[in-house]
Amino acid sequence: MTDVMNGNDAKPFWASQTIWSAIAVVGSSATGAWLAWKASDMAAFGAALTALVGGLNAIVGRLRATQPIA
Repeated sequence: MTDVMNGNDAKPFWASQTIWSAIAVVGSSATGAWLAWKASDMAAFGAALTALVGGLNAIVGRLRATQPIA
């Protein structure tokens, strides 16, 4: 796959370890948030939501990245 913007060879998003790791964080955080909500544990619910937002931010950041990390 070629990155049209930069003319570089780019791997597809599903080949990114960062994407898969962030998906795991989002899934586990969503599950944790649901379980915390069911148990009325608002501290755990807030922590799980914070982790979920971080995982989503990692996905968005990786998809927007235009340069590799040096």
